[in-house]
Amino acid sequence: MRLGFETLGNASLLFWENDRPVLGTDPWLGGTCYFGSWALDRPLTEAERTGLMDAEYIWISHGHPDHLHPDSLAQLPRDKKILLPNHYVPEIRNGLVEQGFTVEVLPYKTWRRLSPGVRCMCIDNENQDAILIVEAGDTLVVNLNDSPLCGEERFIRNLIAGYDRAKTYVAALCAIDADMINIIDDEGRRTIDPPEQRKKGMVWATARLMDRLGAGSFVSSASQHLYVRADSIWANPYRVTWADVEKHWTRPQVRKLEPFVMVDLETGGVHRKNPNHISAEYQISETTGDDDWAERMDPADWVDVKAFFAKFELLPRHFDYLDFVVGGERRRAWLDPMAMHKPASRLRGIGFHAPRRSLMDAVHYGFMDDILIGNFMKTELHNATLYPHFTPVVSKLGGNAKVFTAAERRRFNFHYFRRNPIGYVAWHLEAKIEAVIEIARQCADKFGVKPPLKRIYRRMIGDPV
Repeated sequence: MRLGFETLGNASLLFWENDRPVLGTDPWLGGTCYFGSWALDRPLTEAERTGLMDAEYIWISHGHPDHLHPDSLAQLPRDKKILLPNHYVPEIRNGLVEQGFTVEVLPYKTWRRLSPGVRCMCIDNENQDAILIVEAGDTLVVNLNDSPLCGEERFIRNLIAGYDRAKTYVAALCAIDADMINIIDDEGRRTIDPPEQRKKGMVWATARLMDRLGAGSFVSSASQHLYVRADSIWANPYRVTWADVEKHWTRPQVRKLEPFVMVDLETGGVHRKNPNHISAEYQISETTGDDDWAERMDPADWVDVKAFFAKFELLPRHFDYLDFVVGGERRRAWLDPMAMHKPASRLRGIGFHAPRRSLMDAVHYGFMDDILIGNFMKTELHNATLYPHFTPVVSKLGGNAKVFTAAERRRFNFHYFRRNPIGYVAWHLEAKIEAVIEIARQCADKFGVKPPLKRIYRRMIGDPV
């Protein structure tokens, strides 16, 4: 195969030229992540592992452990050339350099030649994620992994339009579970809608995006994981499977490529590597990783938790308190002390039911996203939501960009605005419109008019009615 690529599982892609592995992405070679919650849906074969290990270049999109997987990085030769996005802070770069890797930071929207037939371009964004674009011969592969577009839709659409549509591929996440969905009410009951109700909407949204971008083929990527912790396996039915994609796909003009394929970019031929789509469920455990749910916090732990969340100057604008239920004990951290005088019905807060060890690791390392995404922790919402004022602020801004104060947030916003002013404004306007639509959905549900309005909305955007 002169030019081609293959999907290896989750967000790992491998690009080939003349039967030589040139570029691998987000290598997850085996084991688990998110405190033992996720494992690979289909473990890599020895040939796939060797291909990733032998690739001249490795690109890593962002700091989530299913993309920047520590145990996998430890297995890579130290002469490996690591390519990184130009993220807001150089934390990932510095850590890899300390480990002995040769690291190159790719400038925003700049082509980088990797081999005679392959070049790549990286688009980092304010979500502290990144998109990789690979040109191989006369074909284009856009690897969105699990990144939002962040105002780059027009640029990517125009770029794809310069190629024969049949020779364009977009690899993207199609999942509803790669985030905190373990939301419970006051009685401890999960409030998430049934899987079938949620999954079809995700497939429709992915199909719409592929069509808007002008993609010739959709590549299933970034979501081939399996929940294996005893306290997170409840989420397995919410994984969007290939059967779900086939059942609900709405854009026949976009070819669908199943997970685990090898694609010949010269002929467009596809070799299926896992035609049965059977998950490796033997990895499911009866344990809860390294956690003991009965373990309680000590006074020093509580000091650390309060100090961690006190750093976020932006939280008190939208939340009065955070509760932590650990080892059967509930403790409250007041973000706004004046809120203690409010009526209970007006308090805005979030309650986290978490095991001590994982919670404290998340606090000490500063990566709250890792415990949210694991979906073994349970979350209560009281007159509050995780988006847009908790998860992005604590996980993206604080955890990844080290932005904690209002002044730091202004500098952060300006950094991304000045690179792409039109895209930045369009992206933020789109988020505000979506927030208004969500409020309208809630009002429609409250007054009993949601079904007819939903049918009108679906007809407008081209989804099944």
